[in-house]
Amino acid sequence: MRGDYPSTDFDIAEDGDTRRVTHLPTGMKIETTRSPADPVAVSPAHRIELEGYVARPQEVAQAALRHLRVWLIHRYAKGTI
Repeated sequence: MRGDYPSTDFDIAEDGDTRRVTHLPTGMKIETTRSPADPVAVSPAHRIELEGYVARPQEVAQAALRHLRVWLIHRYAKGTI
């Protein structure tokens, strides 16, 4: 990965079974679904929405999914992992 993506660059939200991560500097949105069996799991399947040109969108998406994983651990695992 070329650069760091601080957690403050991402806004994370859940709406039912849908999880959305927005990369605030670019407006890029990454959407994935929740696993009913494990609320901390992050599905490798995701959808990317772009509102314009974003350099290295897959790199940003992978950083977003990593930040989502940490967010989910803090929200659901409460130190059990």
